[in-house]
Amino acid sequence: MIVSLDSLVPTAGTHVSTTYADWVAAHDPGAAGAARGLVEEMSRELGRTWDKPGRFLDTMTARARRLPPAHLPWFWDTVGHRLIGYGSRPGGRAYAAARAAEAEHGLPVDPGYRRANALLFAAGGAMPAKEFGAHQRFLAETLEPAAAHAALDAFLTAWASSAADLPADLVRRIRASAKAAGHGDGEVARLVGAILSVTRKKSVPDALLTAALPILTNRQPTDTVAAGLIEMFPTGTTDGGPWLRMLVGCGATRAMEDGRVVPEGGPAQWVGMFLHMYQYAAQPGGGVARQPLPVEFLDLVGRLGPGLRAAGAPVTVHTTRHHHQGVDADVLDALLAAGVTVVDPGPEIRMRFWGERSRRDLAALAADPVFGPRLEGTVHEGLLPNWSSAHRRPGSAVTLLPGNEGIAQGVAARVGKLVDTVAGGGMAGAEEAVAELETLLDRPTVGALGGIVDALADAGAAGALRRSLAAGLPEELAWPALESVYARFAAQAGPEEAGRALPGVAGVTSTWPVLTVFGSDRAVAVGPDGERGSCRFTVPSDATMFAVHYVGGSFLVSWTTRPNPYHCDTAFWADRPDRPFTPDETGGLVPFGGRLDGAYGFQFETADGRGRHGGLRVLRAGGTEGIDRDELQLGDGSRVWTNAVYGGRAWEVVDPATGERRGPAPLPDFPGRAVADDPSEEGMTLAREALQLAPLPAELTSSPLGCRNGLVGTRVLFRTRHRDHAPDHFLVESVDGRTARFDIDRPGQSPWGLWAPPEGAAEDRRPEAEAPSPRAASSGER
Repeated sequence: MIVSLDSLVPTAGTHVSTTYADWVAAHDPGAAGAARGLVEEMSRELGRTWDKPGRFLDTMTARARRLPPAHLPWFWDTVGHRLIGYGSRPGGRAYAAARAAEAEHGLPVDPGYRRANALLFAAGGAMPAKEFGAHQRFLAETLEPAAAHAALDAFLTAWASSAADLPADLVRRIRASAKAAGHGDGEVARLVGAILSVTRKKSVPDALLTAALPILTNRQPTDTVAAGLIEMFPTGTTDGGPWLRMLVGCGATRAMEDGRVVPEGGPAQWVGMFLHMYQYAAQPGGGVARQPLPVEFLDLVGRLGPGLRAAGAPVTVHTTRHHHQGVDADVLDALLAAGVTVVDPGPEIRMRFWGERSRRDLAALAADPVFGPRLEGTVHEGLLPNWSSAHRRPGSAVTLLPGNEGIAQGVAARVGKLVDTVAGGGMAGAEEAVAELETLLDRPTVGALGGIVDALADAGAAGALRRSLAAGLPEELAWPALESVYARFAAQAGPEEAGRALPGVAGVTSTWPVLTVFGSDRAVAVGPDGERGSCRFTVPSDATMFAVHYVGGSFLVSWTTRPNPYHCDTAFWADRPDRPFTPDETGGLVPFGGRLDGAYGFQFETADGRGRHGGLRVLRAGGTEGIDRDELQLGDGSRVWTNAVYGGRAWEVVDPATGERRGPAPLPDFPGRAVADDPSEEGMTLAREALQLAPLPAELTSSPLGCRNGLVGTRVLFRTRHRDHAPDHFLVESVDGRTARFDIDRPGQSPWGLWAPPEGAAEDRRPEAEAPSPRAASSGER
């Protein structure tokens, strides 16, 4: 039987290729049955390992060891056909194995089959880049120069249209082929342009684009080819600069500016896609990072301005092909200067200011009513302490962007708020505001702000002092019984503890409304009505952590000797020190440590005062249950709800006697909403771990944090202005209906409650007319 080898190249779906079985049937009929069986095994094995092509290749390698040498190229080509859909790596390994078998065993090669087969692998994106040179040599050895060049043209065009990456030395190889065929630079430019114009969103080496620049600049392509080049958007680690410089050099961007070439989706989408692709780049050590965009892009934005304005579509400036989002201040300034409308991503999307590396004066951006204040805030934020600097740098945004009218206006607004705080707030706020002004008002800033001296002179502290005295000072708050306990601990403390805030005190725990203070060998429980009890105890000298909890009139003492412990693991009751035990639950056996350990003190006594809610169960005096780590509790005086701090579970009401969970139950209402309802303001998130709700002790009728219907409590909501950063804007809602906003201006700040000053103190404000604010001076006033 005579079979054309060209016909063995599959023309239908390559995933069902039978090239090997067909070749064996024609050239080794005695092995035809085994060959068909092996091809069927390929189908089964690939179906079984379809998501692990490497494992499939390993299995096929074992099968290949049993085959005669003459079978190997056909076997491996068939394996490669089946893997073409997997890309260049697995399919390319099979193609390379077939060619290696031909060379190793000196097997005859049919030129027509080799060309057709290589074209198939190239079109399928499965041709290894290292095989490019070998195939070009094969074409030159088996065809006349003109025919070899035409075959290379078809091969490269198929390759460029696939998902496979192009080789970095493409231009050099095309030039060599064209020269052998008697062609000049015009043919090189034609073929390079044709190949690159069908390349879409895949890695194209910067070296290839740099080599293509002079070729396409000297022999500029047609508008049709230019339209294809504009849609390339190379991937990989690049800022898009080499590609953009090639577009500028070959006239493609001029064709876009003149309207002869209109990108897919219009010019606004093209500009947005450039930003989407190149604002961030992968880093050698892993992850991604921002990168400045090419200066040619900033120039191009200005030239595209008329077309962008005419099209009317806004430009999306903040999305990227990576996880992060951001806005480049230089790009935004260039677009606004060109009068182009941009999509507002909202204040939570971070703006990148390049500082001394900026290529724009940012005047248009600073003058924009929406984005200008955000630029000032971004520049100001760069002066604050961060991970790379623990100190705030002096000055304002004016210091970093002098001579910018919009920035001066933004700084004036910032200074005005601080002056208003001095003139219309309390002493604590005035003190912070003056400290901030002292750092903010360097010489350039003072020079840029007219009226600052008069505004500061009129912002006297007398009103702040009057309001603070009327509202009361934190130092005036007193818990006499607790202060008496602290004084006794301090009197017995050693001289080495003299500098501590609470000498002699090792820690505190809470069993609401009782606070337990303990030192190294004694503990005292204090309630609103005075001391509830005290005890003496001894823990091992090598204990690395210990805690004392008040439970139903008794004291549970716990400790551990483990290094760097998270909680205690051994306990005894203070009235039975000779009976230590290992509690069933140990996660909550911790002293309050400034984190959520103790959840702000809201772990409640049982109604009969004889037990303590621990989250999963009630602990009573003498019990060995311990305290679990579900420390966040809410209570309304008759019911207790519990939840894990980070568990993401619904709030469940617990049995008042046993503490066991009884399923989800509605929570008491804050004014207008349930305490754990969704945020009341769009864009904000409820801080579940900062929810507070507790019954006011019977001995008290009011609270300096505010109360309502016998309850004290607070909801804290937050918004993160910059994605993947710590919250920086808070809304605090008290159970009595008061609300307040809080923007952090230094790391580590977070609110947890609202001070309720005496009646009338909060309304004592200086009239607006008496609190002049500075303004940005005009250039003539500076």
